[in-house]
Formats: sequence, C-alpha cells, structure tokens
Amino acid sequence: MKETPLEYTPVDLSRWARKEHFEVFQSFAQCTFNQTVLLDITTLQKHIKEVGWKFYPTIISLISKAINNHAEFRMAIKDDELVTWNEVHPSYTIFHNETETFSSLWSHFDGNIHHFQEVYSEDVARYGHNLSYWPKGKSPGNIFFISAIPWVSFTSFNINVANMQNFFAPMFTLGKYYNQDGKILLPLAVQVHHSVCDGFHVARLINELQEMSDDILRLSEEEYR
Repeated sequence: MKETPLEYTPVDLSRWARKEHFEVFQSFAQCTFNQTVLLDITTLQKHIKEVGWKFYPTIISLISKAINNHAEFRMAIKDDELVTWNEVHPSYTIFHNETETFSSLWSHFDGNIHHFQEVYSEDVARYGHNLSYWPKGKSPGNIFFISAIPWVSFTSFNINVANMQNFFAPMFTLGKYYNQDGKILLPLAVQVHHSVCDGFHVARLINELQEMSDDILRLSEEEYR
C-alpha cells in the first residue's frame, strides 16, 4: 500500500489476506492470546556491559525495532476504520520505590538503538520522579506496551483486557532474568489480539528478537556508522 502523508495507512480489507480471519475474531470469536518464552540474552548482556548501556532501554529498543518491522503489530481502529500506523513507539512502566506504584512513560523510537539510549535517559531524567500515572501526558495512539517485573521470573504470564474488541496494541512483559547452564535467560510474555495476527506472526517476532540479541554487536556497529 502506498505511503500517505498521514501517520497511518488505511487497510484495504478487500485485498487483505486476513480479511475473513479479522471478521471472525471481531465477532463471535473475540480473543487475545499470549505466548511466554525464554529469550537468551547472554550475548546481549555481554555487549551491554562492554559499551555501558542500560538493560531496560536496550531491550525496549530491540522490541521496538522488531515491532516496527511488521504491519500486524502496528494496527488500530481509527474513525471506525482499520489502519496501520506508519510507526509505533514504546510505552513502558517506571517503578517508584517510595510509593510502590508505577508510571506509564512513552518515548519516541526512530529506529536506532543508540539514539534510543539517549531519548530514554532524557525522558526518565525529566519525568521519572513524577508519581502520576502519565507524567509525560497521556500517550499518543500509535504506541505499544512494555512492562517489567524484575523481582521474579515466570514461566507464564497473562493480562486480562476488558473491552478488548479493538485493543490491538501488543503488550510485552519482562520477568527477572537468570543464569542457567551458562546462559542468561529472560522470561518474555507477548500478548496480542487475534483479530490482527496469529501464532505465526508472534513466533516470527520472537525469533527476530532472538536473532537481534545474538547479533547485537553487528547491529550496533551498522547503526553507529
């Protein structure tokens, strides 16, 4: 589909291969589905330590890069029409120890993991001590969600979304990573709406995340040039 000067592109349902599937999962079979995996971040962690990055913004940027590679994770209903955002940005949680609550903060992602380290640091420095739910103001429509539970690992995680019919933004949850058999493993849960994607699409996304984690040195050098 041809790019428009707007921030989204309408989906031509008549030409979309998932038209029938979309209609089924928008009617009597409304559902989201979740997949929890262990991401091997051994190489990623080594690189992070060598270059002095922080883990949270790094994994957020990798997820953001993978998400923006695929239209099925950038879909939304806009003015009663199915559209694909031209780009989406991460909305992530920041925990406040003093109140044991969290804030929802979003940052712009331009496709470059180096740039995102700076953007993330600037946003957290400016808004990280604000205890309100949306310290930066309510997030825009073209976002997806990331939250972290760094205090415990898990083998399964599920979010029960009420009124989920048109809630298409993917949701990622990170658990506490740990060492096992010489590897560092990160529990990662992905929740999506079945109207816009299937298990194949989530599997492809997870495999790409693993590939990027394994090949972080090359990816980082290419972006730095």
